[in-house]
Amino acid sequence: MNMKNITLLAAIAVIISLASCQKQFLQMPISNSTTVDTVFSTSINAQAAITSAYQQSLSQGIPYQGYWNSMLQDNLSGAMNYGFAWTIANAMVLNGMSASSGNEDMDGFNYNYTAIRQDYLVKENIGKVKDMSDADKAVVRAEMQALIAYRYVQMMIMYGGVPIVSKSFASTDNLAIPRHPLKQVLDSIVTWCDYASAVVPSQWPSTWRGRMTKSAVLAIKAKALLYAARPLFNSATPYLNFVGNNNLVCLGSTDPSRWDAAVKAADAEITEAEGQGGLGIINTGDPLDDYGKATSLPGNNEVILAYKSDNSSSIYTFYNAHTWQAYGNLLNTNQLKFYYKSDGTDEVWPNTTTVKPFSEYLSNMNAIEPRFKACFQPWQMDAWNNPGDNNWSNQSMFQWQNPGCARITKFYYKAGTRGWFEFPIFRLASAYLSAAEAYNELGQSQLALDRLNKIHLRAGLPAITQKDKTLLRAIIQREWMVEFFDENYRLHDIKHWKLADINNGLIGGTITAFTYNGNTGATLNGNADYQDKVLYQAFWADREYLNPFPQTEVNKSIIVQNPGY
Repeated sequence: MNMKNITLLAAIAVIISLASCQKQFLQMPISNSTTVDTVFSTSINAQAAITSAYQQSLSQGIPYQGYWNSMLQDNLSGAMNYGFAWTIANAMVLNGMSASSGNEDMDGFNYNYTAIRQDYLVKENIGKVKDMSDADKAVVRAEMQALIAYRYVQMMIMYGGVPIVSKSFASTDNLAIPRHPLKQVLDSIVTWCDYASAVVPSQWPSTWRGRMTKSAVLAIKAKALLYAARPLFNSATPYLNFVGNNNLVCLGSTDPSRWDAAVKAADAEITEAEGQGGLGIINTGDPLDDYGKATSLPGNNEVILAYKSDNSSSIYTFYNAHTWQAYGNLLNTNQLKFYYKSDGTDEVWPNTTTVKPFSEYLSNMNAIEPRFKACFQPWQMDAWNNPGDNNWSNQSMFQWQNPGCARITKFYYKAGTRGWFEFPIFRLASAYLSAAEAYNELGQSQLALDRLNKIHLRAGLPAITQKDKTLLRAIIQREWMVEFFDENYRLHDIKHWKLADINNGLIGGTITAFTYNGNTGATLNGNADYQDKVLYQAFWADREYLNPFPQTEVNKSIIVQNPGY
């Protein structure tokens, strides 16, 4: 790379970190003053287009578009309270998904194609930039193809087969593109990732961190193949009969080789990340500090790909425990029960008929594993993840009276007054759990344990030794739920695992959380008792294994609606 292009890339990296302040050039109407040619006339002009492609594509499922009264996926999964009665999540939790009730990805189906169009526009027009080398243009094209693959993985997981587009469309093009079979979508993602991973670098200098690397592209591929191997797609019959369209929602066979493809992809990601990628699982022997840094520290050595925006009021509003909106998002018992005690055993929590002294609540909370302490702040306690910081003391925290087991502080380990954070899209830990899951399904329990314990031991817990396939499967699934709480995994993991109790306290069924002082709510100090309380009965129907397409799209008679809607 020549020095001129090094300057360009450094500028891009800076803009990526401030992306929420930038105008999205390619969403402007083409006019006499703004055309594709003017946007790509120089590298400086193209910077904003590249930045916008990253921002739009990587924001999937993250509240950056101003959906201030929307929801997080874990509100729908049973892990967190849905918040206030007027939120979008309220109707979806209580009445189920419908073609008109909203979108659990928060972006909406059509916004996927807005982001994909941006990626294609950059890929197709970067060659026009005069002051950029051919080698650098090739890297940009590969980055854009990887971003497209990422959006398609996310769509595949939520919708099954979706329309595949291969270019940016003009208003004169035929836009009537039907859904493609699930296998064709999967094969396209793998092909795109194979192309991009051969072009993008293994590392960027720290100034430019955040752009696509080989590890990131391999993570996209590994995620696609993992979900393809799980029971929802890896089946001869779909979750609901889709007369004549079954190939849109399942792969048409139960094929163990899909687990082999998944494990090879996960291991390839690990090898690249820990080799040329220069990354690694953070494990210094201090599990609270290690997990806190892995999930919260910007630019840490475990994050493969993150959504980088340090000026996002929407992200701050949803996630930062100091804001009133975040206080609608309190921990439910349905998620709390998956955390281990620090000695690796299970904690005993009260049920809905027993009242326990609040001193027991404090004792139990102090005995829980370090990952919990990095993610939550119990009532009447200072936050473990910002020790000694008055900003995160019990006295400084907003006291919302909704029932809830604890206040959520994840992503803000030792953050002090910092409101923003970099949402971790891919952490290396996911590759280890993907490999553990796949090895177990292939009957290779020792290899599964090796991968699982890499993460479990980092959490400060004793090694897992269980080798029974069915029992180990449940342990690995539990590890996913704990390790990746609030990182947009749990909701769709539960669906794609097709867990038997999905309607019995996971996504559907009885959802509970702690209440205090005879159901009057927690106070800053002096709480007397606590017990579990039924919050609501969450809705579940088998049609919700996959999302509905917007009814407006279905009405065009081009896209076939998913079964049951």
